[in-house]
Amino acid sequence: MIIVRTKALALATLLSLGSAGIASTVASELPDAPMAQDQMAMGEDDPRKATTIQTTSAKLGNVADAVTVRYLNLPWGPQTFGYIENGGNQFYSTRTWPIAHLTLKTRVKFFGREFEPGDYVLAIVPKGLAHRMGMQVRSFQPSGERGTFLVPGNVFTETPDGPIVASRPIEFTPGAPQSDAMRISLVSKKNTVEMTINYGDRSFTEKLEMVKTK
Repeated sequence: MIIVRTKALALATLLSLGSAGIASTVASELPDAPMAQDQMAMGEDDPRKATTIQTTSAKLGNVADAVTVRYLNLPWGPQTFGYIENGGNQFYSTRTWPIAHLTLKTRVKFFGREFEPGDYVLAIVPKGLAHRMGMQVRSFQPSGERGTFLVPGNVFTETPDGPIVASRPIEFTPGAPQSDAMRISLVSKKNTVEMTINYGDRSFTEKLEMVKTK
């Protein structure tokens, strides 16, 4: 009898909240979505099909395509990114988010240290795992047919294993052109490349500087 009354009370509460309340309740269960996504095949109209690997490259000094970035055009909404930025969610605030595969053909200074040519993971560290939202750079060895850890349609890609070679807090600032999905651009400026990560109307920019060979 107690069980019946409890279920009836829960149903009455949901009905009293209306559609907004039900939507809020469903949203609170988002941490369960990754398991369902991994287990289900994508149908014809599945919006995940629009999440594909994007590639951008830039020249640095005399080296063509010295910096190459591959990334997924992640359709993160304000609420989801808010969990990463501000913490408070049992899934989105408790794991790292590998957003880009960085390939270097030449030595650069980036994130306050020098990087050798090779492959690196750029991963966002949410507030919750750290005192403030940040970014870590990991060195890794690509494998498989695609040669990258990124998987089209998989917005919950796991961060590859590899040593963390740099890490620091980051902040996205308002004022960028509006974008419905994450976008990364590279702009060559003499001996530097500016990398800008754009989410919504906010962006984060970091420079990669050429290291001159002695």
